[in-house]
Amino acid sequence: MKINDFSPAPTRGRPKMLDDTQRRQAIIEHAYRAFVELGFAQTSTAEVAQRARISKRTLYEAFSDKKALFAAVISEYRHLLLDLPRPTDERCSVKESLFRIFRLDIDNDETLEREAILRLMTRESILFPELSDYLYDTKAVKSRELLVEWLQKTAGDHGLFLEDVEILAGLLMDVVFGALLPHRRLTSMKDRNRNKEHIKKRIEIILQGIGWLKNDFE
Repeated sequence: MKINDFSPAPTRGRPKMLDDTQRRQAIIEHAYRAFVELGFAQTSTAEVAQRARISKRTLYEAFSDKKALFAAVISEYRHLLLDLPRPTDERCSVKESLFRIFRLDIDNDETLEREAILRLMTRESILFPELSDYLYDTKAVKSRELLVEWLQKTAGDHGLFLEDVEILAGLLMDVVFGALLPHRRLTSMKDRNRNKEHIKKRIEIILQGIGWLKNDFE
């Protein structure tokens, strides 16, 4: 055998590095878990960096401070609260659309995830009012605005009476999220599912009251 018949053994190169988008996403995911477990006050950037296996310097290259990181987390996971905007080709009743918007048919795992993010937002908004203001100022939270837009478009598309869109949006959100965060914590999935069915009935009552409980435009 000739010497040049031998091929060099394959060598291990450096592990593929994450690009900026992937790194940012990884940081957000680890920060979300940390905030849920520890709360905003007890979660440090050092804790998040350690969980994400990066340096604090790398973290600060992506996020200016802890508030900006928290806002990014809420923005990333807000789909667990409201599924908006809706697909342009969606064909169903207003009632069914609202059930989908408020995610009343999600599976058990997603239900627990939503409960976690709701409790996180509620708890931290009470403890740190300035944090709540920051979330709205940076538009990390814009659920009400998206719901208002959807209600206006739906009323216009189907000729439905809409007296005060802000009041209707607020009423729907109070009915849904107030029930999703009861004073007594629900401990079983059976109780959670029963609660979601009660929310559906309340939405039906609201739609009946404003004359929107129609199915002729599915």
